[in-house]
Amino acid sequence: MKVFTSAHFLRQISIQSLREFTEDHILGTELNIEWNQPAESLLKQLSHDIADLELSLAQGTLSPDTVKDREHNLHLWHDDLRRIHLMSNTQAIEEFRSSLTKDLTAIDAFRTRDVREQAMWVFIHRNELFRTTELHMAFLAKTNGKYWKKHRIQSGLDIPQDRDKLETFCAEVAKLYEKAGGGKSTHVEYSKHTADDSIQLTLYVEGPVTALTHFEDKHFSRLTTRIALESAVVYRPATGEIETVVKGGAKNHAAMLTLFGTHVVGMAIDPTAVEMARYNLDALRSGVLEPFDSWTSIGVTKVRLRRARFTPHKKTGISFQVEAPSEPDQTDAIGVARDHLKINQTFEAEYHINGATFLVYLLERDGKKPRHFSFDVYATGSSTIKNLTEKNQTTAEAVLKGLQIVDHIQANS
Repeated sequence: MKVFTSAHFLRQISIQSLREFTEDHILGTELNIEWNQPAESLLKQLSHDIADLELSLAQGTLSPDTVKDREHNLHLWHDDLRRIHLMSNTQAIEEFRSSLTKDLTAIDAFRTRDVREQAMWVFIHRNELFRTTELHMAFLAKTNGKYWKKHRIQSGLDIPQDRDKLETFCAEVAKLYEKAGGGKSTHVEYSKHTADDSIQLTLYVEGPVTALTHFEDKHFSRLTTRIALESAVVYRPATGEIETVVKGGAKNHAAMLTLFGTHVVGMAIDPTAVEMARYNLDALRSGVLEPFDSWTSIGVTKVRLRRARFTPHKKTGISFQVEAPSEPDQTDAIGVARDHLKINQTFEAEYHINGATFLVYLLERDGKKPRHFSFDVYATGSSTIKNLTEKNQTTAEAVLKGLQIVDHIQANS
């Protein structure tokens, strides 16, 4: 389930795991649950008790300090469950398993738990690993995106955990955001990933003043705050690969790498850009979206090009986007482009396909209405595949391979 609600998530958790989570949580002391009752009535009681605590905040019978503490604890309850929900996926669980190969207690606990309960167990009993993996997953979600770049520097560099060095580095990175209204407050987290021995530095910088509109106690109000701007560096000592996520374009990526060398490793580094694997979208101009093997082998009935963005070969010229009807039996974007452009030869010779939106129609399963999903792909190598469900991500990657737009899908692309 992509949309998260605490009550729905808890219905998927065994009573044993739920009891472990509740008794370990800071809110647990305010809950009086009878754990021996049937699961259905137990979940109703828990939901009722949480609702009562939330209602008590507005009744005016509690001291300001009690209200503040209870409000904070309730926020943690919902937020911690949300974090566990987000880590209840195959990729995160594989990260946990690779770090727990010698942990017999964890191996035994995982045997009888599904992915949700495995993520919850790690959150309760191996919280540092949970946070490290959470940061890693957040970074992977940004790779091949607008603010991400990969370089190669010297291999085998030592990345110290010296707080003074890391905080100095973070403070210098904060200066990159000053022109955009960033503040001086910073926070940095150091984490190491067992799977590939990479080291990640996650940096939080005080962002510009932002006015948020919201409702509080049924009254509309405006809240002035400073959102944390997130940046990161991931370094792999074995290969010398270093990835950066930072706003501000190539200039800030270069500046961040210079600061990393100066303040973290204590030496000048010589970064060489590593380009993303590009997608050969021009292969779609033939208008034939059929694989060498049958689509049915991957559970797909049809693939259409919903949108296509064309850019001229030369630096000067007009870029344009062609959009096709959404109905599956209508002409796709390439067909629309051919129908409206007078000379096909000139069209193919003078324009690249720079971006495309694919519509993927899935086979009917168990008598249910056939479904479809869409995703965007750009010639530069980025895509929106990561926004899909895990199952649809796999299907989308298979579609791109089937169309031979790319020879292989890079890990985390």
